[in-house]
Amino acid sequence: MQWRKTREQAHESTDFAGFGALVEAAHAEPRLRHLYVYSSHWTLGFSSCTGYPFHTEVGIAPAHNGSPYRVMKHPLAEVLGETATAEEAVALAVSFLVTGLGPAVEGTAERDE
Repeated sequence: MQWRKTREQAHESTDFAGFGALVEAAHAEPRLRHLYVYSSHWTLGFSSCTGYPFHTEVGIAPAHNGSPYRVMKHPLAEVLGETATAEEAVALAVSFLVTGLGPAVEGTAERDE
């Protein structure tokens, strides 16, 4: 359901092609598709839980006005790498995921505390 909403948002954001390309590339990747997707300020976050506060595994900021796609580590401040295309950004993001991660579990990041 969350992926559907995110894809609809991207489809409606025709003036921000980088966001739409990123959403579709991320949706095409099974390892990201099994995580909970959310967006904040056009940046996609991928969480291993479905509730807030999220446990963000990785984030990707879309290209905009000539800037590259940026793959980031939670709390979405540390840039892990930059790429020219959405597909490259997705591949880079996946390379930072822990092996065997997913699907996202119901609850929040505080579930283990």
